[in-house]
Amino acid sequence: MSYRIGSFNLKNLGQTAMGKEHPRDLAKIAEIIRKEDFDVVALQEVLSDGKALSWEQDSLKRSILYELGTKEWGFAWAHAESENDPRSEGYAFLWKNKRLGLPTAKLDDGTERTFHPRICRLKRDLMKRKPYYARFTTIEKGGPYFEIRLLCVHTHFTDKNQRRRELDNLLKEVYPQIEDRVYYGGVPSYTVILGDYNAELRRPFNTSGFYVADIETADRWGGKRIKTVQYEKTTLKRKFNNESKDVDDSIYEGRGYANNYDHFSYDVDRFSGVRIYVRRIDAVRKYCGDDFETYFKTVSDHVPIVMTMNLK
Repeated sequence: MSYRIGSFNLKNLGQTAMGKEHPRDLAKIAEIIRKEDFDVVALQEVLSDGKALSWEQDSLKRSILYELGTKEWGFAWAHAESENDPRSEGYAFLWKNKRLGLPTAKLDDGTERTFHPRICRLKRDLMKRKPYYARFTTIEKGGPYFEIRLLCVHTHFTDKNQRRRELDNLLKEVYPQIEDRVYYGGVPSYTVILGDYNAELRRPFNTSGFYVADIETADRWGGKRIKTVQYEKTTLKRKFNNESKDVDDSIYEGRGYANNYDHFSYDVDRFSGVRIYVRRIDAVRKYCGDDFETYFKTVSDHVPIVMTMNLK
């Protein structure tokens, strides 16, 4: 049994993206999500209360959720509680209702409680932008029953030392506590951090000078080994006419990719019996005819990434 977990930074996707002045191709974004067959996808930079994803009433037909099928997909949005962020940036999750559901539990008084996605406030004083935490249970008959826990992140693009502190806190303090939580029923669980880290993995040709270690060790929590993966570049260059003469901007000039910022992180030991396949989705070529400028203007400045989990 396999599950496809996606992550996609949608570059300031708000109400202005639905207007005539700076239109975004919401149908194209929905097409990417649908055709890449995500079971759940974590979204970053979703503004305006997520209205471009899920308008209500007469405006619904202008939303990504409408393009996907409102009855087929579940949706949740939350403000990222960013410090000094005038855009009111948020996160979102979209998931296939036929494959995944939100966990529920019966309380002592007979009522039922649903665990809805929420902002994670563990060690919140150390995070300029808090992660978005969701739990999903598998619901297909005959398949393995377990829980997928996701921490959707968008590390604030501050100085390198601040980003290093935030990533250390996320990987070495927040992740272990989320992974070790035991809820009603105590079913097996697999926890993944995913999103835009604003940091690259170390590679021979990486010149950014700021990296996420391949494996971080959370010593305070039993020496958990947290591995970060996805080595391909995922952000687009944005100066298509080479109009900038600034040497520092040269990485962004022309056609192609700029940075390796989008990743997944997981506990090596907890996932020891799980086969994992991670890759960048070649969305520019597949959905925009290899036209980087069109993709940049109508979809995003990031391409999505996907982790496929195969469990027996």
